[in-house]
Amino acid sequence: MKVEKASLQAKIESYGLFLIAVMMVVFYWIFDVISSGHYLTRTLIAALVIGYGLFTQNLINSRKEALEEKERTQKQLIQAEKLAALGAVAAGVAHEVKNPIAIIVQGSEFLKKVLHEDERLLDVAARIEKSALRADNIVKGLLSFSREISLKREELDLSPIIDEALSFVEHMLEEKRIKVRKQYAPDLPKIVMDSTQIKQVLTNLFMNSLEAMPEGGMLAILTDTCEDQMAQPCVRIVVSDTGQGISEELLRKVFDPFFTTKNDSKNTGLGLSISKGIIDKHRGTIKIDSEHGRGTRITVLLPTEI
Repeated sequence: MKVEKASLQAKIESYGLFLIAVMMVVFYWIFDVISSGHYLTRTLIAALVIGYGLFTQNLINSRKEALEEKERTQKQLIQAEKLAALGAVAAGVAHEVKNPIAIIVQGSEFLKKVLHEDERLLDVAARIEKSALRADNIVKGLLSFSREISLKREELDLSPIIDEALSFVEHMLEEKRIKVRKQYAPDLPKIVMDSTQIKQVLTNLFMNSLEAMPEGGMLAILTDTCEDQMAQPCVRIVVSDTGQGISEELLRKVFDPFFTTKNDSKNTGLGLSISKGIIDKHRGTIKIDSEHGRGTRITVLLPTEI
């Protein structure tokens, strides 16, 4: 109902003066027919009124488009400034973070050598190493905001990438009693992508969905083929959940660096910002649709042709 009302309002704003001009002509014509019957005069006046209405409406529409374009440009500049600030922070902390990560990786490798008889501790060491390497990749993704980092492009199938990203959160799925529904389209075309960065995006999306469903729920993952706004062939990934959802006010800010809806002090609010940057570098798009209390749906489009 709100969408229909907004659409009607937009049409009135776009054609309001023209409609008023037409109504004026109709009323004038009716009264003039009753009073005089001078058809030529009526026709000339009607043409002038309609012409004036069209001319004025075009001026208003042009002004409106210019203001909207100015607003879009301002938003882009603000976003660019935020990303520049994020890049400066990332460049400053990268060296400090990378050194501890390197020590953790070396330590986990040493543990695997000395604990070769204890399978349980070996598994723990392997998980530590895997998490440390993932943290290193996240730092690299963070740095991509401050300088161009070349993508390690490979032509790969998407489905195994999604499954591997799911395996990173498998333990959380079990703990929270969250069911997974996968609907992969058969014979999806391969995508030229950086698999590590795409896995980072997917893992972040899955983590966000899991955190939105503390009492359990359904995580659905769908893939299919489609076309983007430029009619270019794409592969679509849809990640949806039955979680708490996001209000319309907050939804406008979710891609802003450092913005977060979580109270967890460990959360930096960088996940979606980094994810959007990675998708942008792949010449794709990411869109979030959500309603508070009714879940969230995230749609990612990745081009099949680079």
